[in-house]
Amino acid sequence: MSQENVEIVSDFFQALNIWLRSYWSDPGRGLGGPEIEEVFDRLDPDAEWDWVFSPETFRGRDEILRAVADWIETVSDWRIAIDEVIAGTENRVLVRHRVLAHGRGSGAPVEQRLFVAVALRNGKVARIDDHTEEAEALKAVGLEE
Repeated sequence: MSQENVEIVSDFFQALNIWLRSYWSDPGRGLGGPEIEEVFDRLDPDAEWDWVFSPETFRGRDEILRAVADWIETVSDWRIAIDEVIAGTENRVLVRHRVLAHGRGSGAPVEQRLFVAVALRNGKVARIDDHTEEAEALKAVGLEE
């Protein structure tokens, strides 16, 4: 099951990057389209995202889209570079990745390394917890060092 969980999470982040590439190729079309549906097809309807860029936890499609829209207002060419996806315990997965973007006004490059604890439910992503400290993420997926 752990390898299957790694594949589910990898597939989610791949779908997210496909949507981001599609969005940045034509930002005028908005946040919709079949690519974003592919992302949400991989999320539990009640998914939660505890995002490093906000003190708020976003729940469900509407709130997650609002968080994405807010971030897109501040950056351009946002994408995610996956470094590693590791099986944790109890349907949890650790993702080591980098958020890459450019400041919307300045064009300055943004690179933030994140350690993401992902919880799965019924074969879908149910919770995403971003961490800037690897030890916190390892603990969250049951892989304390």
